[in-house]
Amino acid sequence: MWKCFALVSTAVALALAGCGDAPDDFAPEERLARLSRPNLVLLIVDTLRADWLEPYGYPEPVSPELQRWASRGIVFERVLAQSSWTKMSMASLFTSLWPRTHGVELSTDGLGEGAVLLAELLRDAGYTTAAVQSNGWLEQSFGFQQGFDHYVFPRAWSVKQFSSAWPHRDRVLEEASRLLDARDPERPLFLYLHFMDVHEYASPPEFRTFGNHERGFYLAAIRWVDEALTHIQEMLAERDMLEDTVLVFASDHGEAFGENQAYGHAYNVFSPVLRVPLVVKLPFDVPARRVRTQVRNIDIAPTLLDLAGVSIPEGFEGSSLVPLMFGPEPDVDRISYASLRAHIMLDSELQVAVNDGSWTLVRDLEEDGEEHLFDLAVDPREDANLIDLEPGRADQMRKLLDTHERVGARAGVNREEVRIDPKIAERLRAVGYLQ
Repeated sequence: MWKCFALVSTAVALALAGCGDAPDDFAPEERLARLSRPNLVLLIVDTLRADWLEPYGYPEPVSPELQRWASRGIVFERVLAQSSWTKMSMASLFTSLWPRTHGVELSTDGLGEGAVLLAELLRDAGYTTAAVQSNGWLEQSFGFQQGFDHYVFPRAWSVKQFSSAWPHRDRVLEEASRLLDARDPERPLFLYLHFMDVHEYASPPEFRTFGNHERGFYLAAIRWVDEALTHIQEMLAERDMLEDTVLVFASDHGEAFGENQAYGHAYNVFSPVLRVPLVVKLPFDVPARRVRTQVRNIDIAPTLLDLAGVSIPEGFEGSSLVPLMFGPEPDVDRISYASLRAHIMLDSELQVAVNDGSWTLVRDLEEDGEEHLFDLAVDPREDANLIDLEPGRADQMRKLLDTHERVGARAGVNREEVRIDPKIAERLRAVGYLQ
């Protein structure tokens, strides 16, 4: 629907342009259609919970640049990741498939040749595709490089002021600048940047103004990465790209600070660790728009394809968010499923979950298969298990989850027994994985 509307909008816009109308006279969707194939920059800040950001109500100045984006762009207020573990979550984001469908569940799983990734579709449509990523679970051997002309995992260089197991913010920016210089200016660009600083609670000392404790270090890391958004825009502006670029800010999963008696991530799939930000900044300022409808990370890939005018594969399980960006919001939330099926951490709880926007059902996959039911309207932290008090609602949610769980993994999407690079495995163990 959006693609047809975009073509009509383009034709109308071109006709009006001949009459001397300025671009600002057009509605945002018409102005975007005039760009034909915009550059797309996807920024993933690993382990970033939404509610500790200013656009999501956090009271301290932890993300001022993102707040500026929100004041001139589109904020999706209720977004859920598909796992609390990066590899499973990013497999869903890039393939627009539920974890149950892509089957990437174990530490030794990766994406196979049968996977259809966002970068492949954009490259086939004429985009230059480039990535700078810094998470060991997304290393080339796991198949996430498919479709990228350039897929860079930077070498880390030491910083005296702080330590991090993974390449930090400035290394990602440095490699991004190099890739921007090397791009083909005749082709649109898809650039994916993955930042690990928030995951590591890492930042230089001058950013540590939120307290000398874990929460403070986490907030300081957010502030440091938020400053990177300014640098990214400067890099694009210096190359005359900013006015042709859509910027998308997202995360692979959140971080728990005591919710459900958990700290960190990759321990469970309760909603507090799945809630992530999603902010879209168009190549021009628009009146601030906040979308309340619940959406999912599997909707990001079809959205980027839609913005690029590229056909969305029928096999995608997510749906474009473009209609929500410019049109009326529906009354129905998008149902989300989540999964954690391997002991990524020693005490990970193996679970699956369904969230319909109003209620969440979480099912343990080990021992007695205990279930947890939460009413999100009164219990967004998911503290009070109502499984015995709401049998009717529990049965409805259970049927949704059971139907979803009966879907088998698609052939060829998952690749098993991937050999992990020993140096990457060593760093994964250093931060608590693969114990």
